[in-house]
Amino acid sequence: MLCWEPRGKSYMRRKFLIWLALLICAAYTVIGVLGYNRAAGQAWLKTEQVVKTRLHDLKELMRHADNSMQHVEDINNETAIERTRALAEIIRLAPDALQNQERLQGLCNDLGAEQIAIADDHGVVIAAVPAQNVGYDLGSHEQSREFLSCINSPGTEICQRARPNGAEGKHLQYAGVCRLDAPGVVQLGFRPHHEEEVRHTATFSQLASHFDLGKNGTIIAFRQGAVLNSEASTYPTTDLLALPLNQATDIRMGDETYFAYAIEDHGNRIVGVLPMQEVYRDLNRTVLSQLLSNLTLFIVIFVALSYLLQRLVIQGIGQINRSLRKITGGNLNERVEVSYTPEFASLSSGINAMVDSLQSYGEQSRLAMERELELARNIQLTALPSKFPAFPNRNEFELYATCTQAKSVGGDFYDFFLTDENHLSFLVADVSGQGVPAALFMMRSMSIIRGIARSGAEPLELVNETNKALCEGNSTNMRVNLFYASLEISTGKLRFVNAGPPQVLRQGENTAYELVSMRSGISLGVEPHAVHTQGEIQLAHGDRLFIYTDGVLKAIDKNHAPFGAARLQAALATRPAHVTDVARQVTNALRQYTEDTEQSQDVTMLALEYIGKQRIHGSICVQAGQPEGAKAMLNEKLESIFASPLDIADLQSSLSDILATMPPQTEVQIDLACDEDSAELVLAYPLPDFNPLSTLPQLPLDGAVFCPDSERGCTLTLNKSLA
Repeated sequence: MLCWEPRGKSYMRRKFLIWLALLICAAYTVIGVLGYNRAAGQAWLKTEQVVKTRLHDLKELMRHADNSMQHVEDINNETAIERTRALAEIIRLAPDALQNQERLQGLCNDLGAEQIAIADDHGVVIAAVPAQNVGYDLGSHEQSREFLSCINSPGTEICQRARPNGAEGKHLQYAGVCRLDAPGVVQLGFRPHHEEEVRHTATFSQLASHFDLGKNGTIIAFRQGAVLNSEASTYPTTDLLALPLNQATDIRMGDETYFAYAIEDHGNRIVGVLPMQEVYRDLNRTVLSQLLSNLTLFIVIFVALSYLLQRLVIQGIGQINRSLRKITGGNLNERVEVSYTPEFASLSSGINAMVDSLQSYGEQSRLAMERELELARNIQLTALPSKFPAFPNRNEFELYATCTQAKSVGGDFYDFFLTDENHLSFLVADVSGQGVPAALFMMRSMSIIRGIARSGAEPLELVNETNKALCEGNSTNMRVNLFYASLEISTGKLRFVNAGPPQVLRQGENTAYELVSMRSGISLGVEPHAVHTQGEIQLAHGDRLFIYTDGVLKAIDKNHAPFGAARLQAALATRPAHVTDVARQVTNALRQYTEDTEQSQDVTMLALEYIGKQRIHGSICVQAGQPEGAKAMLNEKLESIFASPLDIADLQSSLSDILATMPPQTEVQIDLACDEDSAELVLAYPLPDFNPLSTLPQLPLDGAVFCPDSERGCTLTLNKSLA
């Protein structure tokens, strides 16, 4: 046994400190690099968020400014037209004003106009403010030529956008209408003061002045490829227009690298540009602060670990080493009592436990076996579904299963699951052998079965594929006795395969349990090419199945007499209200019979009741022409199955129309049968050969069948699918 002398302890401590220092340096380096990259990434993301927010806010402001500009233009256009109409009306009422230049000037001032032009039927100005425009031909210039269409066109009104006029270069807006007093044009020219103010306020430079990007950042706007702000002319337009949209990127312009982010809205592109050194302006300071903090922390850790090594490790190892020398020398009464740390306490306990195991090997073997059995039980219990009701949202069936483990653990198990909305799969199985191997083989079997079942395989295909999978690598020759079934929920059709002992009993709604006849194939895991047979039965409403392993019949009492099939039938003689109580009845009978006698086999049971789709029925007798009672019955029954109001209304209106065609006082028996998918309405009445459908238009139904009966009257069957 190695003995740690003082020199050995010093060497160990020195070697530990060297490795610790190397590890701390490596950790410090890695953390520093990661911290730098993380800080750089955060700086980039923060810049991206800020720039993106600024650009989107500016975009919304520009959009609002454009909307405001359009609103002002609309108001100006409407005002210009109204004033031009007013001038045309004044001239119609006082045509002599055309000969009075002073009065024309007064009208121009009153209307808030800059220019007035009255043209004759040839488009030549005959009166104007200023007077020098008299004689001007409207057709001589593209801007004024548009107003020629107003001549001899009452109701024609034209309002142009503000632009420099051809004569004086003023920024004017022209509006014109047809003269009311004679053929010609009445035209006004306005100075759009409000529009100019809005345009000045809504310029990109004015809007962007409220949005800063750091100290040296710039926001650049393009409209149809043209730069809107002159201060951005130093930046390369082609590079900025080629930037990807809504994505932060870096761009090289001149000798510097910039952070750039671009967005676009209705053809307008806005780009935020920020020098890269400003993005990472605080990076070095942040990283240096982190490095200093980490360095202080690592120094403290190094000193603390050095102290703890000497105080808690070296001394403890020396004491343990001395105790180990005594134990290896044959003193099994020696105990290690080192408890500086939980680890040393655990190590001391482990060594003491090892010594105890040498003293009582037989007792430890027994305890190990019990632990193995407990582990196997836990494996089984955790694998089996135990939540009931298993499918609380499905009312077409009820299912309950239980597995009671024996003292010596076997491999009984059950399982159930929906492979799709219309198919319920369930199984009961028994794995050969005992203990952990049987429990693990059970888990493997369940996993294989579930995997194949999810693919939609039929029971026979599933059993054959499972058998092949279990045969592979089965060096311990374990086998599985299996009953597997698939229930088609909508029809009650049950397909099943039995490979081994599990038995199946079937009970009708008003009958006793009977054994289901089936061919039993060879157990799974024995022969990869074993032949199995698929069976099929049709379940009706209220049918119950009870599936069990042979542990039920082989349960013994204190005299080792088996429970047997007769006692099982007696336990199942009464039919409880719920299928969950079936297994409990049998469990209680077994408990009373065995009187807590230790059993050698597991007891597994699964009970299933098929309910199917439940149809709601209703019946009422009414007189023709009085459908109120029948409509109330329809409404009550159909609402109970959550039929749509539209379907209820269709059936009620169809019934009212049919009753209205019959002679008054005719007695009509109405029977209703419905579920969530369809409704059937049968009308019986004592009128031979009277078919109401022959006089009615097409009804909102899916089917209607008339059956005449000269002796007992007629029946009319109506069908409708429910949404």
